Amino acid sequence: MKTWTIFAVAALCAGGAMAQRAARGGEAKPDQVIRISEISGVGGDSDYLAQPPQTDAKWKLKVNHKDTYRKDQAKGWHYFEVAYQVANIGTDASGAKKPVLALPEVEITYALLYDMTKSKLAGSVARNANKAGGAIGWDNPKELYTLLTETVTYTTVTPGREHYAAVCVPPSFVAVYGDPIVFSVQIKVNGEQQGEIATEAVGGAKVGGKEIAGILKEKGPDGKAQNAAWWERIQNLTETVVKREGILRDRSATPFALAGDAFYDQVKAK
Repeated sequence: MKTWTIFAVAALCAGGAMAQRAARGGEAKPDQVIRISEISGVGGDSDYLAQPPQTDAKWKLKVNHKDTYRKDQAKGWHYFEVAYQVANIGTDASGAKKPVLALPEVEITYALLYDMTKSKLAGSVARNANKAGGAIGWDNPKELYTLLTETVTYTTVTPGREHYAAVCVPPSFVAVYGDPIVFSVQIKVNGEQQGEIATEAVGGAKVGGKEIAGILKEKGPDGKAQNAAWWERIQNLTETVVKREGILRDRSATPFALAGDAFYDQVKAK
């Protein structure tokens, strides 16, 4: 699969065979202090499939009383990451330039779209589900795409180094709902969007017969591209998409929490 990257109204490329994926951020505006440098996790040779640190032989033996887990479709977690930078100089409420000590809060919204047609388990059930008017745990066989969104607030984000944040999707969800085809990251400080929204997607992917590239390029009443809000609009564009809550998790709420923890921003306690 070929992948392409979008930043608001950037040009889109359509897919051929395998290609390198990349997600680079645009230049931050003068009154903004954060710029996304890269996101990763969707399409091509992406490394979104990851094994949690605990799944070694001794752990398996302790939990299951056998050497290996039963083989099924759950091969690991899906792992999505954003890297971003914080400027050393910002502007205060009056517009004056001042050095940045730390940003007390940074709000990051993650949006993912999953394609259930990529799931072998769902594919085998779907053949009979349409005739039966659904399946147990699956009321509408037409809902083949799942939208996942989550907004996480991070604390004490300082300039002078690359920052990382990540969200994960558990193996049980992966086994049923297929592969990710779109991943977007939006960053806000004090309610103001920082730079452009970064989007990584699979080239040539379709949702309900519509090209994802076309959905992301749709313009609003003001004539501007609505890429920034695709996750807010896509359910209204096609009945094949359903939003599921409580699935997407910050890495701090997963087995990856203590793996490389010093490199990741800390989540604000609720």
